[in-house]
Amino acid sequence: MNDCFSARLEGRVRGTLKKVFGFDSFKTSLQERATMTVAKGGKDVFICMPTGAGKSLCYQLPAVLASGITIVISPLIALIQDQVDHLLSLNVKVSSLNSKISAQEKKTILADLMNEKPKIKLLYITPEMAASSSFQPTLEVLVSRNLLTYLIVDEAHCVSQWGHDFRPDYLRLGALRHRIPNAPCIALTATATKRVQDDIVTSLKLRQPIATFRTSCFRSNLFYDVQYKELLTDPYENLKDFCLKALGQKNTSGGYLGCGIIYCRMREVCEQLAIELSYRGVKAKAYHAGLKAAERTLVQNEWMEEKVPVIIATISFGMGVDKANVRFVAHWNIAKSMAGYYQESGRAGRDGMTSYCRLYYSRTDRDQISFLIKKEIAKLQEKRGTLKESDKAMMTDFDAMMAFCGELG
Repeated sequence: MNDCFSARLEGRVRGTLKKVFGFDSFKTSLQERATMTVAKGGKDVFICMPTGAGKSLCYQLPAVLASGITIVISPLIALIQDQVDHLLSLNVKVSSLNSKISAQEKKTILADLMNEKPKIKLLYITPEMAASSSFQPTLEVLVSRNLLTYLIVDEAHCVSQWGHDFRPDYLRLGALRHRIPNAPCIALTATATKRVQDDIVTSLKLRQPIATFRTSCFRSNLFYDVQYKELLTDPYENLKDFCLKALGQKNTSGGYLGCGIIYCRMREVCEQLAIELSYRGVKAKAYHAGLKAAERTLVQNEWMEEKVPVIIATISFGMGVDKANVRFVAHWNIAKSMAGYYQESGRAGRDGMTSYCRLYYSRTDRDQISFLIKKEIAKLQEKRGTLKESDKAMMTDFDAMMAFCGELG
């Protein structure tokens, strides 16, 4: 690529950064280099940056600049909606095909995609939609007309059986990538060990040489500690004090300047904690799969609007949440792995402000989770007659979590 073209492209990238996204500069030099590499095209790219480091911009900005359409695969409709709403607020032409939209909305989107010059710049879909028979004719037309500029796979760790959030639907994306040979594939994640990265490269059929951008998962604004429940006189009171300290002073209207998330393993524990904290003066509500969809939506909206400062949830909550001022993430129960714990606790402090991550450890929890993992491994062995290395890794990952608790406790 000649110097003149590179200079022109850099000028366009910086102009779009300011005009469309409202930033005078990139967050980091790594974000800038990754964005420029994607914008140049021609290469598959792997990006691993921590939560809040601005991964999405690395493909959204090049997608806005591109003449064609960018398909973005994302695992949750809630996560997709968050991205779509943000881009619409910036006047970017973006749409989402998913099971929640009306037949009329779907018809309008498909009609635009079939136009000679589609207006849509980014199309967000779930992996299920990508594999569905209803989407295949549209995909074939876009490929045959050479309209696809990029294939983006967000939360790419979901493709790996070594990962903490493996999703079988992601395994089909390698076949999808194979059908779009001319569009670079961009894989993004916040957490990936070397094993997981290798899995992503293989499963998504990323082409060598791959441009790789990785940064340390260390975030200086997050403060971690571990509390041993058995040593606390009143664990609920300890949690209440932690919440109040992390939330800080109330503002003039009587609300807090931020909010918090508490993770529990079981639904009934979420409900119990919500009662205990509310009784102690910290307004909190439970969020889990046992609630009706409308109730879950109401609780999440109240938390997003900071009418309820603390949400107490099972780990199903969080991947779809893009909220910058989460002042704390507490784990009332031990996470199963360091990767899972990092992903969940990393939802704190996305605005770069001081935030707190606390894990409550108990021997009962440790024994229960260890028992459940061993039971799961035994089931897999009985079913397959043998064990994969990734099956055995479940126990190794939990042992690493226990070592972390020992270091920080």
